[in-house]
Amino acid sequence: MPGFCVQCGSPLAAGARFCEGCGAAVQGAAPARPTTQVTSTAPSAAAAPAPAAVPVKQGSSTAVKVILIIVAVFVFLTLLSAGSCFYIAYRVKKRAHQFATEMGGNAAPYTGSTKPCSKLTASEASAILGEPVQSAEPSGDACEYHLGSGRTLAVDYTWQGAAITMGLTRTAMKGAVAGMQTLETVNGIGDEAYVLPMGSGLLMRKGDVLVHIDARVSGISVEKQESMARTIAGRL
Repeated sequence: MPGFCVQCGSPLAAGARFCEGCGAAVQGAAPARPTTQVTSTAPSAAAAPAPAAVPVKQGSSTAVKVILIIVAVFVFLTLLSAGSCFYIAYRVKKRAHQFATEMGGNAAPYTGSTKPCSKLTASEASAILGEPVQSAEPSGDACEYHLGSGRTLAVDYTWQGAAITMGLTRTAMKGAVAGMQTLETVNGIGDEAYVLPMGSGLLMRKGDVLVHIDARVSGISVEKQESMARTIAGRL
């Protein structure tokens, strides 16, 4: 039922909420309810998108595997090489020991006097040679006997390693001229003795000492060289 505005008295239209004359609110009219659209912020289970799968980097994994394989191969080759070196060193050492034993390298070291002219004095040399010996003078590990007419007879001593030296000398002399006898064995002097080609000298070993009588300048006979070697061997 239409009424009148309590403020200005203007007639009110049916259902009016405000006076058309003064704009005052009509008493007893229900306040307008704002229409609000409720929007749910929670996504529905059906409409929610599936989580994207995290891509796996296959390239990086493969590269790591390749590097590990290379490192493993390198370590293996290094160990193999080291093992081969140790084996070769062992074989060389064993062969060297065998060679030294075959050559007499196990001979006891010489501990006596190393004065070369004490093994054969000038008077003893003179008696063996049958001619005067003016002097016997040491020269390093050799003793030089000065004979008449300016001749010199040298007797050289090697105080250690004689067995190996003698073995190498025999091997070298045998291979010097194929088919020829280059060393003549002399029995009964020291541990072993040999006359050099053409009677140019004599090699004698007693224990670990090697004696070389050099007769190239003096020209003394092989028999006199052997006599000198026997006297020297008795002093070693």
